[in-house]
Amino acid sequence: MITSLLHPTPHTKIMLATSHLDTLGEELDRFLSPYEGRIDLSLFPGEHQSFSLATFHKTFSIKDYRSPAGGVPRDYAAVIVQDVLHNHETPQKFLQLAYRTLLNASEIIIVQKNGSMEIAEVEALLDEAEFRAINAIGGLIDGHEVIVGKKMHMWGKGL
Repeated sequence: MITSLLHPTPHTKIMLATSHLDTLGEELDRFLSPYEGRIDLSLFPGEHQSFSLATFHKTFSIKDYRSPAGGVPRDYAAVIVQDVLHNHETPQKFLQLAYRTLLNASEIIIVQKNGSMEIAEVEALLDEAEFRAINAIGGLIDGHEVIVGKKMHMWGKGL
């Protein structure tokens, strides 16, 4: 479960950038509800299931795969990117802007269908965007690869 990678505190706020809102939204809702957490959604073009969940806070409808995810600087404890990065026209710029939305010492979690993008390429993009402690995690979600990077305080642009 993706929630095993999150470290919630009261009022934790995360961003889910996705090309297909699915049961991951429900999983995050169940996990964050006891903490009174909030989830902002950046919905990229694709098919999205309709949910009305207590933790859903703001929804940004993203018009195309040239645009960044929604959000404001230093607002999120985690950004989860689900099947967006490999479709994005400028994945490096997308990651740089996602980096700015994270609080210091926070994670970006890339979830993609197996083989969508080479893991080494994703890791290189994350490194170039100043994410550190980059790891690929196999077997966490059937049929998907998970790559995690951390925004470190006082490293790179992590001020």
